[in-house]
Amino acid sequence: MIRSCLALTAVVLLALLLVGAVVGTTRGVNGVLAASTAAAICWVGSTIALLIAGYSSRSNQAAQGHLLGMFFRLGLPLGGGMLLQKTGGPLAEAGVFGLIVVFYLITLVAETLLSLRFIKHSKSAALKRSDNIKHAT
Repeated sequence: MIRSCLALTAVVLLALLLVGAVVGTTRGVNGVLAASTAAAICWVGSTIALLIAGYSSRSNQAAQGHLLGMFFRLGLPLGGGMLLQKTGGPLAEAGVFGLIVVFYLITLVAETLLSLRFIKHSKSAALKRSDNIKHAT
């Protein structure tokens, strides 16, 4: 699970380097700050969702865990973006909400691919348990 969080962090940092460079050349320092803020908000939401998916896949509650993770994955970026846009200021002028959408899509793909690994591991663990039960009887 820690490896998945580190992989998600690496994806977000790489995306921040690329998006931050493009936004920095067009919108200046405020654009880089807006990109960094957007990346951080989306990273936190996706990391929480990934952790929930990892812990819930170890139990019989995997579907509920993924639904709870969706609340954080979508709720934090959406709520943070609306709050930052509504309050105005240099981040809003630099387009922080649009950048949140960009980073949301990046983190959505990365977190989904990483959480699929948990499902594969939980299925193989369930198969091993059922084989052990069959052999024990």
